[in-house]
This record gives sequence, C-alpha cells and structure tokens, in this order.
Amino acid sequence: MYGRKLLCAAGLALLPTFFSGCQVTQDTNPTEADRGPGVRPDLYGNPSPTPAGDVYSEQVRHTFSEVGKDFDPFITSDGKRILFASTRISETSDVFIKDANSKVVTQVTHTPYASEKQPQLSPDGSRVIYASNKEGKWNIYETSFLHSGSIETEIVSNGRINEQPCYSPDGRHITYVTWIPRKSHWEIATMNLKTQQEKIYGPGLFPKFSPDGTKLVFQRPRSRSPQWFSIWLLDLRTENISEIISNNNWAAVTPNWSPDGRKIIFGAINKSIYENGAYAGDDIFTISVDGTHLIRLTNDGAPDWNPIWAKDGRVFYVSMQNGFQNIWSIKPRDMDPYHPDTLESGLPGMEL
Repeated sequence: MYGRKLLCAAGLALLPTFFSGCQVTQDTNPTEADRGPGVRPDLYGNPSPTPAGDVYSEQVRHTFSEVGKDFDPFITSDGKRILFASTRISETSDVFIKDANSKVVTQVTHTPYASEKQPQLSPDGSRVIYASNKEGKWNIYETSFLHSGSIETEIVSNGRINEQPCYSPDGRHITYVTWIPRKSHWEIATMNLKTQQEKIYGPGLFPKFSPDGTKLVFQRPRSRSPQWFSIWLLDLRTENISEIISNNNWAAVTPNWSPDGRKIIFGAINKSIYENGAYAGDDIFTISVDGTHLIRLTNDGAPDWNPIWAKDGRVFYVSMQNGFQNIWSIKPRDMDPYHPDTLESGLPGMEL
C-alpha cells in the first residue's frame, strides 16, 4: 500500500567478515553529472526555475550503483563516511562503507547465503550493529568494527523476529522493533546491553533515539482507515507518546532527528504519485518537535526517503534519481522558520 518508500516488515540480513579491503569501484570524485538540480521549492511545491540559492545546497550523489540497490545509510560522527546496505554485488544484501565524496566502496560483510541490513556504528565507533537473517529469521547482531574477522554476537535472544536496531547516544542501550505473533504487528522495544533486560512499549516502526537519549521518534499506522503512517514521539522517562504529524492524504515514514534534537526529518508518501499499482514516495520534509514549521527539503520527480541528518548539517537519504536507487544528500543552509528565505511547504494536501 505504501509503495517502495516504505521499507519495513521482515526483509533481509547476513553474516559478516569485516574490513577485508575489497574495493568494488575506482576512486574518483563525483562529477557534475552526479549532482542533482537545485531543489528550492516555491509555495506550491513546484521546482524553482533557478538554482538552489541561499536556502538549500544542490543535491549530491554519493553512491553509484546501477545494478542492485543501495539503502539504509548511516553517517559516521565526523560526517565523512557512509555505512550502508546494498545488493550491488549479489541478490542478498551486504554492508559496505565509503568516504562520502569518493567512489571507492569497501565491502564490510561477505555472506552469500544470507543478508544484512540496517547497519549502525556505536557512538564510540568501535562496534557495529545490524539485522541479519543468517540463522533463518531476522535478528540483531553486533561485532567489532575495528578488527577484521571479529566474532559476531547475536545480542537479542527473545525467540521473535527483530530488526531496525539503533544505539542510544551513550551506547549502553539499543532500540529495535520486534514482531509479536499473538498481536500480528511490530512493537518497539529497548534493551540494556549489559543486563540484557528488554522492555516493550507498543506498536511502531523505525525507532530512533533523540540526541539526549530521552526520547524515541518512530512511525506508526492508524488503526482505522485511512491507515497512513504518522510520526510519533515516545518519552522514555514518562512513557507518554505524542503524535507529531499526520494527514488523511499521505504517510510520514522513516523519521530521524536533527543533530540538535529540535526537528524531525522524514519521508512523505503522497497519494498523488501512483505507479505500477502502488503508491510511490515523494520527498524529504522536516518539522519541529512541537509539530510546527513543516518544511520541504527535496522536490524532484523521483522518490526520496530514509533520511539521516549528519552533525555538519548535511542530510543524506535514499533516492531513485537517474532511475537507480542510490544515496544522495543536500545541505539546508538556514532552517530558521522565521528567516525570510525559508519557505514552509505549501503543497496541496500537505497542510497541518
């Protein structure tokens, strides 16, 4: 129902042998042909006829797969490297890493009989966590990111399907989603990595810790028609949940945080784009955590989703530009909602 922008439910994962040094492309800087058009929108969501100007930088392409798909980007703390999953060399997905502005790609995991996805580095950069189906069902694994061939550990052992892992800012906890068979839906969980104590909070997908570790942002569908996804916040101290943004005509998916924790970034799926029998994705938006100032960041004809906001302010995301699924980025230059050059979304159907 939600088309190719909705990357949820059970999927793919695999067993890794880290940093064997396998380079699968040649080193070269992106050319002008790899850079997308300016994306400054007008008040109706239409592309501006001029370059991006002083609000948004041009879009930049960071991965260059034309066979298979690149997805699940994670940006290192220095903003210089991209960890991601890809089916570029086999039908099953592996984890890769690359410098953001290079075409050299290093294969991190090598498991031909299984898949890995949703990689993330620990806050200190020493460990990597990911989902894998190497034991026949999806579960969450962790291994050293510094030493090739390190033993991997299955860190969630609850007998259920688990995926979409995310470290807390202090690296002591993880959040993830777990499939509850008797309820037939995904629920959000957290786990203390030292004590292995698990806590389940309720329905949701794609949970992400806030920069201060006190909240989770996630997507959750409505239980009545229309069952579009909306964006929610869970306060881990009080366990209160709050809906940030929703609409009867479109879905908000794959949320993430701005580095300062004041904004939420997400992908939108609009009914207006319908192709091949399914709803396709639209663009990347931001909204303040209080539910105000909905701002559009991308505005191109291809689907954009799964955004992650680097600490230097650049936003990375998955896009189908040029007809291939790769990782792109854009850098908002001024996100002050009261700045005269910041245009809030006036796209019909996107009203709050």
